Amino acid sequence: MMLALLIASLSLPHGLPAGAILHGEERRGAVLVRLEGAPALSWQACAAACGYHEACQAWTHSAYQNRCTLHAAPLTPRPFPGAVTGLSPSLAARIERSSERPPSAREREALQGHAPAQPTFSRALSETAQDQLFPER
Repeated sequence: MMLALLIASLSLPHGLPAGAILHGEERRGAVLVRLEGAPALSWQACAAACGYHEACQAWTHSAYQNRCTLHAAPLTPRPFPGAVTGLSPSLAARIERSSERPPSAREREALQGHAPAQPTFSRALSETAQDQLFPER
């Protein structure tokens, strides 16, 4: 298994979308497991270990602590010298696929700058209530 992780780590960075791997950043919280040994040798091995763990959504490799942390959720990264963090290959692929789809009718309307329609109510509101809810009228 360790040999498979190391071999897989050699080809991992290719094909990942920009921003899937961040150097000098870490993620905290939602820890699935902390790995020592071979997965902690490099960030590539840590990323490969995340790819093999079904519940892993993100990972963080700390060179100073020689530790690989697999995360259950891709929480917002924050600056941390010597660390590398990234998304799981499956999550990065889902994000990449979603960016390639055409926008929906609602998204096209928003992109064209059309204002959304005023909400409709099942019963009439008094003019005072309407003025309070929609002061821009």
